[in-house]
Amino acid sequence: MRRILPACCAALVLAAAAPAGAATTASAEGDLMPFGASAEPVAGQTVRVLEHPALTTTTDGNGHWRIDGIPVGTAATFAIDDGDRYPIQTATFTMPADGLDRVTFQSPSYGVVSVLEGVIGAESIPGRCHIASTVTRQGYSLYGGAPDGTHGEPGATVTIDPQPPAGDGPIYFNGYSFDLIWPDRSLAETTADGGVLFANVTPGTYTLRAHKAGAVIDEVVVGCRSGVLTNASPPWGLQVRSGGLGPDDTVPFPTQVTTTTTAAMPTTTGMSSATVAPQAAAVTPTFAG
Repeated sequence: MRRILPACCAALVLAAAAPAGAATTASAEGDLMPFGASAEPVAGQTVRVLEHPALTTTTDGNGHWRIDGIPVGTAATFAIDDGDRYPIQTATFTMPADGLDRVTFQSPSYGVVSVLEGVIGAESIPGRCHIASTVTRQGYSLYGGAPDGTHGEPGATVTIDPQPPAGDGPIYFNGYSFDLIWPDRSLAETTADGGVLFANVTPGTYTLRAHKAGAVIDEVVVGCRSGVLTNASPPWGLQVRSGGLGPDDTVPFPTQVTTTTTAAMPTTTGMSSATVAPQAAAVTPTFAG
């Protein structure tokens, strides 16, 4: 016969199981950074924890945000999806007792997403989602990079597991400089930008892994919701822990692009209507796992 502890005894048992002084909740904080035409901080956007709907905050005048009271050991995905920007969320974390910091969003406007769709030659498909991340060099992040301004680890390939039933990618980011980048279907590996995109993926939970000889690189778990861009952004994305380029090394972007147009292009810090950039070729979306 199953025995049920009285509520008071059960509470004592649970209390005894937890180490004395152990934190039961922790805080997370970070920054909302623009991806597109403006380099200004993105203020006044609501950040929420998907797994804990009551936990929300608003980005301040510098784009900074902080959320307290997140249960330790639980899943935590941070999302901005009810404002005037394209819906976006982070990778999914298991909340550590010492909290999380420098959790970043690289937030595109709807206009920038439209430009990106034109560059890759594929519109967003209703009911699908997008996943982006950065293979980031050891010790670098959006808060600091190489002397030339880049922070990506070139020469890596990225896979997604399990293979989605539908999707398009990986598509790696090319560039002229750290602040002028675009997704380029001709590339077979990351550039000094480190960026990678999987477009129009079937919603689900996936693990991204980056591969480069001699490098140890964090893998990252991402959830992908319909109509949302999941951005596993530095320093909580595909972060190189050892190996890869040295701290002062610089690597030029590929020079494979020959077709150009005067259309505006998205950048990490700005976008100019006079920018010369690659024109999207007509393509049939495919998926490479």
